[in-house]
Amino acid sequence: MLKSLAFAAAIAVTTVSGAMAQTIGLATTQGGATEQIATAIAKTVSQATDLQVRPQMLANTSQYIPLVNDGRVEFGIANYPQTFYALKGEGMSAGQPAPNLKLVATLIPFNAGMMVPSSLGIKTLDGLKGKRVPRFPANSLGDYIIRASLATAGLTYDDVTSVPTANFPAQFQAFKDGATDLTIATAGAQYTFDFETTLKGVTFLNYKEGDEKVLAAELPGTFLKPVGSYKVPGVSEDTVIFAYDYTLFANAEVPNEVVAKVAKALFEGQAALKETGPIWNEYDPAKIGKAGVLEYHPGAIEFYKSVGIWTGE
Repeated sequence: MLKSLAFAAAIAVTTVSGAMAQTIGLATTQGGATEQIATAIAKTVSQATDLQVRPQMLANTSQYIPLVNDGRVEFGIANYPQTFYALKGEGMSAGQPAPNLKLVATLIPFNAGMMVPSSLGIKTLDGLKGKRVPRFPANSLGDYIIRASLATAGLTYDDVTSVPTANFPAQFQAFKDGATDLTIATAGAQYTFDFETTLKGVTFLNYKEGDEKVLAAELPGTFLKPVGSYKVPGVSEDTVIFAYDYTLFANAEVPNEVVAKVAKALFEGQAALKETGPIWNEYDPAKIGKAGVLEYHPGAIEFYKSVGIWTGE
């Protein structure tokens, strides 16, 4: 039985426009692209259904994956590599498998890379040698991304000046304050516009052909992505960053009808989601039921089959 506060209270009930609304939790990180995505989902689903979705913000994904797995929060958001490792109990989730997570939707590509102030005058990752680079706690997502990115240029933490960094919000603040020379950033995320103004120009460092294999060894599902046509901070005509999918997942015991309502709201909510910001520009509702190696919630599968977009068996 689900142990979340919402479900323990028989799924909290409030009156909204004369209808009875169930309150459900959506776990997310505080700040950055993940919070933007969670806020957009919560608004879209809450407006389109009798569900009231409440984002529950924590410092990092590794804190809330166990909460969703244990049923203390109904839904959560994470990137594909982190969800993959959580379900397998490998990599950054070694020894802590989360077998009770089921996918609800494959959302949008997480288009990200290594961003530096343009004043550094570098455009490739080998230019990071000797620079001040965030060092996240071992086995965290930030640690995986930084280590894998450095490895594409034949670098390690020994080749840079490591700056201890607790989490993504701390990373963003340190970069904005000039305490580091680098941040992991999402192309088109709201905070990058702030960085561009504060630092008087920012640049995404370019990955090269073959780097996708190095990245995918640490971050399953990762691929390279040219983004020269994007009109967002840090991007120029030749910019190549990396990408992997964002996923929405739920505890396996969330009722099928609740998951189906969320899936339906996302499928029909393309306009509402895209109104929230450019991070949703590539959202395609026909692809949210993209089957892969990770198992979907039966409530989601049932809905995707009903509208003809399920790609699994």
